[in-house]
Amino acid sequence: MNYVATAIIVASVVVASCGGSKNVVKISGEQKVTVPCSGTAFRTDKDFFRGVGDATSKNLSTARDKARMIANAALSGSITTTMKSVAERYVNDAGQSPADYSETFESMTKQVINQQISNVGVACEETTSTNDGMFHVYMAVEASKEEVFKALEKSAEAEKKLETIFNREKFRKQFDEEMAQFSKDYNK
Repeated sequence: MNYVATAIIVASVVVASCGGSKNVVKISGEQKVTVPCSGTAFRTDKDFFRGVGDATSKNLSTARDKARMIANAALSGSITTTMKSVAERYVNDAGQSPADYSETFESMTKQVINQQISNVGVACEETTSTNDGMFHVYMAVEASKEEVFKALEKSAEAEKKLETIFNREKFRKQFDEEMAQFSKDYNK
């Protein structure tokens, strides 16, 4: 077969696959895998911060501890990212320079995360074992938006540097808007 004929056939297949038909082409040797404790139900949403993790070990307790540590780190990252965005928007709305307050909010967020990590709930935990005697633990942890907000509010009210600009209602509005964005992003 010459190159022109091959190019025409390949182009025809590409055009046909991009057309109106939505048939799924299965790739030989692959199959869909459903990962325990994952998916939309275990993502941060308007009501909960969440983190997922999984780990494998010959020791079940070690696999569980590692999975929880990874899930807690993901949860911490979710809270940190959200609070960074809330803090920037809040400080800008207050007419202040974000640089003047970013370190304060960052420190406050770390303190709150350390408090909250000890109080997180396990939303999902599943354990499997492999043929070679390994345990694989899947875990999702969550922290209530309300509990995180209360801790942040308490910390912000106690922070001397924020004393002049802290307004509970404005802070709550920014926080709620940021949390609501998670649900919107998943429904796109």
